[in-house]
Amino acid sequence: MIKPARTLLVVDDDRLFGEALRADFASDELEVVLATSCAEAVQICRETPPDVVLLDQRLPDGAGASLCPAILAANERAKIVFATAHPSFENALEAVRAGAVDYVSKPCELEQVRMIVSRCIRLLDLERAESRESRRREVEARETKLVGESAGLAEVARLVELAAASDVPVLLTGETGTGKSLVARAIHYRSARSRGEFVSLNCAAVPETLIEAELFGHEKGAFTGAATSREGLFELAERGSLFLDEIGDMPPALQGRLLTVLEDRLVRRVGGRVARRVDFRIMAATNVDVADAVSARRLRQDLYYRLDVLRIEVPPLRQRRDDIPELARHFLASAPGGASLPPLAAGEIERLKAHDWPGNLRELRNVLERAALVRRSGEPLHPSVFLPADRVPHPAASGAPVSSLADVEARAIREAVAATEGNLTRAAQLLGVSVSTLRRKLSPEERRATRSN
Repeated sequence: MIKPARTLLVVDDDRLFGEALRADFASDELEVVLATSCAEAVQICRETPPDVVLLDQRLPDGAGASLCPAILAANERAKIVFATAHPSFENALEAVRAGAVDYVSKPCELEQVRMIVSRCIRLLDLERAESRESRRREVEARETKLVGESAGLAEVARLVELAAASDVPVLLTGETGTGKSLVARAIHYRSARSRGEFVSLNCAAVPETLIEAELFGHEKGAFTGAATSREGLFELAERGSLFLDEIGDMPPALQGRLLTVLEDRLVRRVGGRVARRVDFRIMAATNVDVADAVSARRLRQDLYYRLDVLRIEVPPLRQRRDDIPELARHFLASAPGGASLPPLAAGEIERLKAHDWPGNLRELRNVLERAALVRRSGEPLHPSVFLPADRVPHPAASGAPVSSLADVEARAIREAVAATEGNLTRAAQLLGVSVSTLRRKLSPEERRATRSN
C-alpha cells in the first residue's frame, strides 16, 4: 500500500471531533492520525513525523504548547495550527510564540479547518519547491564553475556570459578533456533557459542505427523493440538546451535532418506522422579541426555555418598552467573525503605544472583522485607519481629543460618510494609495474631502504 504524501496529526481529547476530521479529510493524498493526549502525540511524532498538526491548547496531561518542540524535532517544517475553546489575545500570542502558523477557535466548522489545512499543505509544497530549486542552484554553481584566472579562461568566461545573454547557436571547439561540456552547462545555467533541462548527447557514443531514434524519439511499433512511444532529445530539451558533443561523428544523413530542425523547429518522431514544434537552444562541440572536418565531409558545411554563430575555443591545460594550483584544490575538494584530505607534498605543484597534460582537465582530475584514493593517513599527497614516466614535458610549453627518459623514470621511482615510506609493494602499485620490475630498477642502496609490504 502506498503511503499518502502528507500526514495530518489531530491532537484533541474530543475523540468525536477527531474522528469527524478523519472521516472528512482522509484521502490518498492525506493521512489523518489522531491523539487524545500529549504522551500519545509525542509517541506518534516519533513514529510518523506529521506535516500539519491541529493542536488543542488544553489537553488532559498538559498544555498543547508543550508539544511544539517534539513536533518540530520530528519535522522542522511541520505547520502547527492551534485550536482552543477559550480564545483570547494571550492564548493567540502563546500559540505564535510556540511556533504556530495559524489559530482557530472551537467550535469550528469542518470547512474552516479544511481551508486552513489546505493552506498549510500549499505552504509546504511551496517550501519544498523552493528548497529543491535552492539545491539545484547550488549544484549548478558547483558543477558549472569555471576554475582559474588565466587569460585563456578569462576569454572563455567572457564568451560564456555573452552566449548566456542570447539564444544563438554555440560551437565549442578544443581538445578532448578540456571541459567543453562544462562550458556548455555554464552557458545553459546562466541563461534564461536555466529552468529548462540541459540535455546532452555524445554523437560518438551512440550507434548509428540508434542515434536517430535517440534524437527524434519514436512511436510505438516504429521498429522491432519499440513497445511504447518515446520522446526524443529534441522534445526533452523543450525550453531548455540541447548539447551535441562530437558533432562531426553524427551520420551525414542525420546532419541534414538536424539542419532542417534548426531551420523550422519541427520534429517528427520515427514512425510518426505528426510534426511537433519544439523550442530549444542548440550547442555543439567537436575536438577536431572544424575546417578539416568540413573538407573531409565529416561535417556538412551548411550545418557548420548554422552552428558557428558564436564559437568558443576552450584552451588545453598546457596553455593555462597557472590555473593548475586552483584546479587541484577544486578537484580535491570534490573528491571523496575531500574535506579531510591532506595537502599536496612539497614540489608537487611544480611537477604538475611541468607536465603537458595530453588528457587535459580529465587527466588532472584522474591523477589527483588516484593520489587521494591510495593515500596513507597523515601523509601528504603525491599525485605526480601517477604521471607517465616516459612523457617528458615539452620545453617550449613548460620552459623547463628536457630531462632524459632515465632521469624521469628515476625521479618517478624515488617519489613513489618516498610516498609509500619504502613500501615496495605499494610503490609498484602506484607506478603500475610489478614488484620484481621495480626492484630491478632500484640501486642496491635503495633496495636496502625498502620493504615488501
